[in-house]
Amino acid sequence: MATERLTISLAPELRHWIDDSIESGGYSSASDFVATLVRNHRRAVQLDNLLMEGLNGGESVAPKSDYWANKKDTLTRSMSK
Repeated sequence: MATERLTISLAPELRHWIDDSIESGGYSSASDFVATLVRNHRRAVQLDNLLMEGLNGGESVAPKSDYWANKKDTLTRSMSK
């Protein structure tokens, strides 16, 4: 993947926080840390858009009383495979 240079200025405490995150093994570099932040933000925006689409998608329907129990069972079975 091609990369592009971006120069940013940070308060010293933010830079130290990034450096601590790198030293703890969570990230390989400051670039990796910032790229992760950008990806996570992009996912959050996409999720917000999907949630708004759902909220604006028409009349809601109340689930049956066993809906959440069935969802939990389905998820539990799929995770055990």
